[in-house]
Amino acid sequence: MHGTRGGGKTDALLMTFAMHTGRGFGQHWRGVLFRLTYPQLADVVAKSRRWFGQLFPEARFNKADYSWEWPSGEVLYFRYGATEDDYWNYHGHEYPWLGFEELTNWRDLQFYEAMQSTCRSSYPGMPRMVRATCNPFGKGHGAVKERFKLGDGGVPSGQVIRIEGEKPRVAIRSSIHENRILLANDPDYLATLQALKDPSRRKAWLEGDWDIHVGSFLEGVWDAKRHVVQPFPIPASWKVWKAMDWGYARPYAVLWLALDPDGVHYIWRELYGMGENPNEGSREDAARVARKVRNIEEHDERLGYEYRLNLADPAIFSKIGADRSIGQIFRDGGVRWLEAWNAKGSRVNGAQEIIRLLAEDKLKVFSTCRHWIRTVPSLPPSDDNPEDVDTDAEDHLYDATRYGVMRRRRTPDAEQKSGDPEESTYKHDDDTYTMRV
Repeated sequence: MHGTRGGGKTDALLMTFAMHTGRGFGQHWRGVLFRLTYPQLADVVAKSRRWFGQLFPEARFNKADYSWEWPSGEVLYFRYGATEDDYWNYHGHEYPWLGFEELTNWRDLQFYEAMQSTCRSSYPGMPRMVRATCNPFGKGHGAVKERFKLGDGGVPSGQVIRIEGEKPRVAIRSSIHENRILLANDPDYLATLQALKDPSRRKAWLEGDWDIHVGSFLEGVWDAKRHVVQPFPIPASWKVWKAMDWGYARPYAVLWLALDPDGVHYIWRELYGMGENPNEGSREDAARVARKVRNIEEHDERLGYEYRLNLADPAIFSKIGADRSIGQIFRDGGVRWLEAWNAKGSRVNGAQEIIRLLAEDKLKVFSTCRHWIRTVPSLPPSDDNPEDVDTDAEDHLYDATRYGVMRRRRTPDAEQKSGDPEESTYKHDDDTYTMRV
C-alpha cells in the first residue's frame, strides 16, 4: 500500500495480521513486522497498542520481547533489519505473515526479498502473505517503483502484476482524503502538506507522485520531461564514443554517447549486465561482454560510426596477479578501452559536470536506456560526502556517465606540445594515443 501521507497505511498493515487471529490457526499464525531501525519501531508499536488494546483486550503486549501474543497462541513480533545479512537471524524460521513498514527506507530490496523465504507454513489452509507500506520517498524509492510498476507508464492501482517465475504482487494506492478520521480530528494536517515549499516533496507527500526524486542527488536538475528524448538516428558525422564501468558480481555498464554540433550530449544506447535483482551482476566474463560490444560495433561500422575515444574505469587495466587484465581481455576481443579520469577529485568534478550539463539542457537520454532512467535520477547522495552519490547504491551507469562526460582529460605536457586544447594524449600499456576530442 502506497500513496500520500496520512492515508492510514500503517493501520491497514496491522489489520491484515489481526484479521486472521481467532480463526483457529492458533500458534501457527505467526507474523513479524519490520522497520529499518529499532527506534523507528516506536510509532508502529504505539499504533498497535492503541488498536489491539481496543479490539483484543485479552491479548498481551510483551515489552521485553516487543511482541503481541493472543491467548489462542497467535504471535506478532516487531523487529528491525537493515541489510541482506540480517536475514540470517531468521533463517529457518516460519512466518506466514510478513510486514514491512516504510519499505522505501531500505536502500534496496535485498532484505525484503530474502525474508520472503520464511513466508511459509506447514499448517493446512494457512494464508500466507507479504505486506508493505510506503510513500514515494527515501533511498529505496527507485527499487520500490520498479518492483511494483509505479508512476507514469506503470500499472493501475489494484492490478495484479504477474511475471513468470515470480510471486504475483499488487500495489494499492491510498489517499489522505480517504482518512476521514484524521481529517476530522486534525484539519490542519492537510494544510501542513499543502504548505510544503519543496515542490517535489509536496508532490510526494500530498499527491503520492512517484515520478519525482525526492532526496536524490540530482534533485533540482533532473527533469524527465526535458532530459528523456525519443530515439532518433545518430548522424555518422557526430562525435561518438563509449564509456564503461566494469562489474561481475555487480552489474557492468556500457554506454554509447554522441555529441551534436550544438554541444548537446546524448546517451543513446546502454548495455547493462544485471542479474535477477537490481544491483546484482550478471556474472558474465569479460570475453563474453567484449563479444557483445564488438558485435554491436560491427553493425555500427557499416553505418559509418567510428569510436576512437572509449573510456573505462582504470581498475580494469590492473592484472593483480592474473596473466591478463580485464582491459587486455577486451582488447583481445577487439574492444579497446582507455583509462578514464579517476584521480583524486574526479568523482566530485564528474558529478558537477553531469549537473552542469543537465542544468544547461546539454545532456539527453534516449527513452530506450531504461536502466539508466531507472537508476541514475534516483541515486541518493552520500552520507559522508554530499558532493557525491552513495557508492553503495546502484551507481554503475552513473559512473559510466561520469567517465563519458569527463572525456576531455589531458596532461599539461601533452597540451603544451600539441598547442591544441582539444587534443589529448593517452598512454596505455605500450601504446600512446593522440586524439582529437
